[in-house]
Amino acid sequence: MHKISIQIRFSDIDGIGHVNNAVYSDYFDIGRIHYFKEAFGQPPEWGKGKTLVLVHTEADYLQPVFLYDTIEVHTSVIETGHRSVKMKQYIVAADGSVRVEGYSVLSTYDMDTGQSFPLPEEWREKINLYEV
Repeated sequence: MHKISIQIRFSDIDGIGHVNNAVYSDYFDIGRIHYFKEAFGQPPEWGKGKTLVLVHTEADYLQPVFLYDTIEVHTSVIETGHRSVKMKQYIVAADGSVRVEGYSVLSTYDMDTGQSFPLPEEWREKINLYEV
């Protein structure tokens, strides 16, 4: 499981005083980007060549997050398919409470052809080694 601290910005806060629900997708993006950077040993070249694109997201908002909370995004791959990667993510506060639970699916995508392609065995192996 990958973990990364998130700095909550004042602009993340809505009129009720907690992090706006739409902002959590940004936090999950940060978690996914850093997950693949660590698992693959280098930053992916998003938007170039053969890559992964986000095709589905879900979020369950369990407890609010406030401006001065200390939070992390925890990210894991829970399944690799023929052309996809399924991920589970959590926004976790310093006290260990899960504030938001997320689920996402990424699909392979070739930027040159505009088509998906079978998940490379090398990518699958790197994910499996990282998840051990």
